[in-house]
Amino acid sequence: MNTLEKLVELFRQFPGIGPRQARRFAYFLLTRDSSYVNSLSSLIREAKKEIKKCASCHRFFTPNPKSKIQDECEICSDDTREQNTLMLVARDVDLEMVEKSGTYRGVYFVLGGTLPILEDSPEKKIRIKNLELRVRNDRKLSEIIFALNANPEGEHTAEFVAVTISPIIKEKNIKISYLGRGLSTGAELEYIDPDTLKSALKNRA
Repeated sequence: MNTLEKLVELFRQFPGIGPRQARRFAYFLLTRDSSYVNSLSSLIREAKKEIKKCASCHRFFTPNPKSKIQDECEICSDDTREQNTLMLVARDVDLEMVEKSGTYRGVYFVLGGTLPILEDSPEKKIRIKNLELRVRNDRKLSEIIFALNANPEGEHTAEFVAVTISPIIKEKNIKISYLGRGLSTGAELEYIDPDTLKSALKNRA
């Protein structure tokens, strides 16, 4: 395998990137001058050096030099957040989308991914052990919100997590809730797919 093919293979490891896109990325870099490539490699090294993983929610964050707390992100260390509510998300980008909505004031836990239906080693795919430890040791926690994708992997992950932590949930009397699903604002019944309509009826208020 020559250098170009190695570069293409590296880009193929990126989430959602196929062979054609990976090759386009590789050729794009080859068309850039040395300063661009040097800046890119330097920025990646700086990011790996400066960005940390939060000890509480496991999201990536850049510590504020002025903050006394360096091992927790600004969300987990914020006293104004509702510490009794924990939202489970698959990845950092999901957390960011919820934050942008401005509708949630609790804290988070990033699982690190989702589970394929036939996964043999779930503990290697998601942070289930870390979650169990978090739930068991958190005295303030009263509700856990599952905010996972509405697809087979997301639902399978939610089911696995719920079953795994159920003994702790029952012991501590913690409420489990899921994001509501159904019709979006402005949707017309004529154009709604059967699964969405079924979900809307099941979750009717």
